Amino acid sequence: MGRIVFNNTFGSQGSRLDLQRNDLWKVYISLPTGITLKWDEEVQFAVEKFPFPAREKEGIPIKYLQQTNTQIGGDVAMAPVELTIRYPFAAKTAQALEQWFWLVANPKTGGVGLTSQVKSKGYFQYLVPNMARQIADLQSSAQSSQDTLKNGLKWILEGVWPKAFKMTDADMSTGNAVSMCLVTFSVDRYYPEDVNSMQVAL
Repeated sequence: MGRIVFNNTFGSQGSRLDLQRNDLWKVYISLPTGITLKWDEEVQFAVEKFPFPAREKEGIPIKYLQQTNTQIGGDVAMAPVELTIRYPFAAKTAQALEQWFWLVANPKTGGVGLTSQVKSKGYFQYLVPNMARQIADLQSSAQSSQDTLKNGLKWILEGVWPKAFKMTDADMSTGNAVSMCLVTFSVDRYYPEDVNSMQVAL
């Protein structure tokens, strides 16, 4: 490993050492067949928080004489992921989630959906500042642009389906507040898109 030649590692120009911000990211989920709305057009920017569940493996204790060693077992079921969803009236966020929730179990007919048809796949991706755009905007010929952020590290989400869905409580005694949705997703597993490429090229 080479010697770090900067006294102030994270504050030196040209060090190329930057910490990943946890508030710049996006989530994309492919909605199941039967839902005509598109996540990237009507739902994507409504997710406010994504709490990554812990990934655990089971351990099988094996005793030999007075020692206990652990044999590697299977995956431990992940905890549900609770997402807080903004509910702006101009977007169809709640509609998309309600339709998906109805596919899981239809309250009108009492029918239960097929797991293979209800589960979906998604992506979680960090965003990083686009310094090339920042520098270009300083020039006299700068044009209005929306690419101030570019895609960073990506994780694949598998086996995604909504387990719980509720609206925030209606309450006139708390003063001004906005209406939110809370959806709890079950995620079978998540993992990096490319385990050999876990660095962001700036």
